[in-house]
Amino acid sequence: MNDLMTKSFTSYVDLKKEANKDLEMGVTTTHVDTNLTSFLEEAEQVKQEMASIRDTLARLQASHEEGKSLHNPEALKTLRASVNADILSVLKRARTIRARLQDMDRSNALNRRLSGCKEGTPVDRTRSAVTNGLRKKLKELMMDFQALRQRMMTEYKETVGRRYFTVTGEHPHDEVIDKIISGGDGNGGEELLSRAIQEHGRGKVVETPAMLVHRDHTAVSHYSSCCHPHCHQFH
Repeated sequence: MNDLMTKSFTSYVDLKKEANKDLEMGVTTTHVDTNLTSFLEEAEQVKQEMASIRDTLARLQASHEEGKSLHNPEALKTLRASVNADILSVLKRARTIRARLQDMDRSNALNRRLSGCKEGTPVDRTRSAVTNGLRKKLKELMMDFQALRQRMMTEYKETVGRRYFTVTGEHPHDEVIDKIISGGDGNGGEELLSRAIQEHGRGKVVETPAMLVHRDHTAVSHYSSCCHPHCHQFH
């Protein structure tokens, strides 16, 4: 992103040089400066919003790692609330950025009607390059978000499999894991694990079924939020 903005300001310097050639057409350097400066200020605000998303993704990754070692139900509940809030924040910011980029597209189109800013001029080329560069960065951010969501779910399934093995002494099939996950509301998953314990006659286990499901429910909530429909709008 820094490279993008550096190139943008480099283009701006080049633009000022070329603007002198436009003086013969009645276009002043001040006009060009004002036109592009305002646009780049808007682009900088979008850049800052993207930086906030990047920070939130880093926080989500840290929370995911922290959740692997948590056992206390209240701590898990707090972590779940934090993760869900961060996920909603990413989605909200991404939608806001997307709307601002659409506004920038419309502004670029209107700007081409101005003298000295028509299509192909230095001003127009710079504005288009910056807008398209920001849009590309947004797409990359959301791809990173999707990758994190997928990694969270994959690792969670592995965790469920290990916990099932702890309870039953057997490695579960994928459909068993999926059933535990789908029962993460505290009923179906607990019932399945309880039945597994009874069938295998294990009187002592490391964790109770309720604790297993409570922890599972946390990850299911994360996964459900990450699979929010808006996550797929940026591909």
